Amino acid sequence: MKDAKAGLEQFLTYRLHVLNKLAERGISERYQTKLGVTLPEARVIASVGSFGPFSIMELARHANLDKSQASRAAEALIRQGLVKREASADDGRVVLVSLTPEGRALYRKVMPIARKWNGDMFDCLDEQEKLDFGHALDKIIGTMTAREE
Repeated sequence: MKDAKAGLEQFLTYRLHVLNKLAERGISERYQTKLGVTLPEARVIASVGSFGPFSIMELARHANLDKSQASRAAEALIRQGLVKREASADDGRVVLVSLTPEGRALYRKVMPIARKWNGDMFDCLDEQEKLDFGHALDKIIGTMTAREE
């Protein structure tokens, strides 16, 4: 009889969760040690710096955070003078968060750390495996996204 745990270890969601926890722990330690920011704060900086400014709802989606996590991280960054709030030019009822000059300077430090960590995670794969893995992930994400629509 097969061990039930062995079956669980083969589920994609289980394996992705394990990989995600390992990856987040590693990058979180780097952000905290090198920049003194938490992972959610670094995600806010990276998202706003790459695609912003955003409302908190948009920020949460782009930074892959819960709305409450995005809000708390943005508030912490506002207190540090790295992010600012401003009314949307399109709709004055909407508040957008954007980077301050100090936040843009931090963004220029966050992204190289993220790129390095991303590269380090893939060091165990050869070039073809990296391409194949990327294509497989794109295919799974595309299929799952289409199912949700």
